[in-house]
Amino acid sequence: MGNKEEVAVVRLNELKEGESPFESRGVSFVKVTHNGKAKKLEIPIKSSGISELVDSFQKLAPQPPAKKCKVEAGSELARDLGIITTQWVYLSDFTDEDYLKTKRKHDSNLGMKIVLCGLDLPMLDVNGNVIKDDEKKVEVLRAMGITGEQFTQIVDDISLLTKWEDSNESDFLQR
Repeated sequence: MGNKEEVAVVRLNELKEGESPFESRGVSFVKVTHNGKAKKLEIPIKSSGISELVDSFQKLAPQPPAKKCKVEAGSELARDLGIITTQWVYLSDFTDEDYLKTKRKHDSNLGMKIVLCGLDLPMLDVNGNVIKDDEKKVEVLRAMGITGEQFTQIVDDISLLTKWEDSNESDFLQR
């Protein structure tokens, strides 16, 4: 057990409007390299508002187009669908190029919004003014050169602020 980090237990006896007992804060570390030297950027992050954001984005998720297909009685597809006679059905086409392109864009936008919502520091324009518009924030982040790896690291760290790791979860459930 040696290196196991002890997690503080705080019992809530009440929930009071205006307080934020479920909000989590932490840092994300991302690697950057300048002139051959690696540095670790420490970025303050928070969990607040992420689940609402994901829920709202799921409602706007693109749907694949439906294709009319003939399903033959006795085929594996007919068995999967519970069909006993040959008939025409509409099936979602998850391979449609337009759908895949739209879904990639939607997922990318969701990820970017998670990062924007999870950053716990102001984003400033070139004049030092706080940027409030999310589209402008996305534009600035991309212009700053954020990479896919850095982006993924930040998103993962935001989700880990409130997600138990397997070992911690099993300890938690045993109490």
